[in-house]
Amino acid sequence: MGLTGCVIGLMALVTMAHAQEDPAAISGKPSWYITPSITGMMTMTDNVNPGGSGEKQSDFITSVAPAIRIDGKGGRVSGSMFFSWQKNFYADENSYNNDQKFLNATGKAELVEQWLFLDASANISQQPESIFGTQSVGNELVNDNLTETTSYQWSPYIQGVLGGAAEYELRYSNAHTSSTTGLYSSGSGVDNQLWSGRLAGATRFAPLGWTLSAEDQRNEGDQQRDILDTRLTGTLEYQIDPQVKVSLLTGWESENYSSIDKEDSTFNGYGINWAPTERTSVSIRNEKRRYGDVYTFDFSHRTALTAWRYTDSQNVVLPGEQYYNTSPITTNYDMIYLQLASDPRYANDPLGRAQATNDLLTLLGIPANSPITGNIMNAQPYLQHQRQASVSLIGANNTVTFSVQSSSNEAIQTGASTLDDFALSQNISQSGASASWARKLTPDTSLTLNLLTSHSSGDNSDDDSRLRSWSLQMTSRLGVRTTAGLGIRHNDYESTGLYGSDYTENAIIGTLSASF
Repeated sequence: MGLTGCVIGLMALVTMAHAQEDPAAISGKPSWYITPSITGMMTMTDNVNPGGSGEKQSDFITSVAPAIRIDGKGGRVSGSMFFSWQKNFYADENSYNNDQKFLNATGKAELVEQWLFLDASANISQQPESIFGTQSVGNELVNDNLTETTSYQWSPYIQGVLGGAAEYELRYSNAHTSSTTGLYSSGSGVDNQLWSGRLAGATRFAPLGWTLSAEDQRNEGDQQRDILDTRLTGTLEYQIDPQVKVSLLTGWESENYSSIDKEDSTFNGYGINWAPTERTSVSIRNEKRRYGDVYTFDFSHRTALTAWRYTDSQNVVLPGEQYYNTSPITTNYDMIYLQLASDPRYANDPLGRAQATNDLLTLLGIPANSPITGNIMNAQPYLQHQRQASVSLIGANNTVTFSVQSSSNEAIQTGASTLDDFALSQNISQSGASASWARKLTPDTSLTLNLLTSHSSGDNSDDDSRLRSWSLQMTSRLGVRTTAGLGIRHNDYESTGLYGSDYTENAIIGTLSASF
């Protein structure tokens, strides 16, 4: 994580250097929210090691998690970061003691005014080594199928106007993914490097514009062959009116997704962007590629009390990419943040809206990011067709979030000898749903029911796993910066796969959180 530390340090230095230029700082309105916190959790479970063999083993777990959250924009820097370091202590089995890190960070810096920029992101999370292995809700449980996965991406780029007629951008992106155990733990993990360039301009016919783009990508790791992709694309865009834009594109691609040698092919496609109101948007893009269609359909709509989103996408997923490029997945945080845009207090205050979103989720006991299905730890490219529908409702006393998701994942190189889940099944299906219903009992106390179900299956009946989980908890604000909770949880897991075993788990959980 040395690179991530450097990026965060760079953000801090640039922010200090340009704080005097920040209009928000001059006006007295906060431009950066920095919130340290600490959470203590006590869990009494009847099955502390659900992935182990033998009978159930009860234990009392004490968890302590200091954390820091940063959201802001100042001078030439903007970004957000949440970092938590959780320590788990087991009363009966000290050998289980462990620590887990969680990080979600993004940042952007303008290094040279209006010319040189730097984008960066980093993520640390607990992910399954195999989607057919033991799954659980509750990171404090001992699960040998979980591994700590670290990914980061940094991307310097230049942009400007060429000859007063065309906009240009030249970008380099470098991404890295590794894990403590499993497929990405050997050697140096997986690296992805991408060079890209873009030229865009107008024509004498004002509504018509054009774009030329080029990409050259290399994905490599110790447990895989090098994956190469070179692409050239030309696009014509037509602005029908302020709400509607259409585009046609054509291109050439050379890649080795399905074979050792690169194969050349041409492709074509179209795009539509429609924003009938400021609260509704529709985006469609479709490209006909050699190995299958690549497309995205994205619909979002919000009202004063609700937010709605539906996404349907298909694209190639390269090794490690799903851990740092997760934009198609919609979280509870995304839905609440979208809905709060209808609140006049946050319409033009994204930092205040982010802070309000986090505060609301904490008070109601709704998880900000509750993954329905785990990522596939792959060593070869695969074609993923993913669909997700999400809705949230914020009422005077009730807040509801609901999301349903499914994906079809097909290995592009059939019969490949790899160490990933596609060695067991060339076609993997995942589906599931999550829901939260929070009821305010008083202005400072709420009762929340969280539900989750997920299912992963392969080509045959031996590759099948299913998890059902529910929890009921009461959360109360004890002070301006202190929150306490008490709840119960039930996990039920069934597996016919080679790596998982059936289990049930019940727990009583108490939490105490304080921010500073």
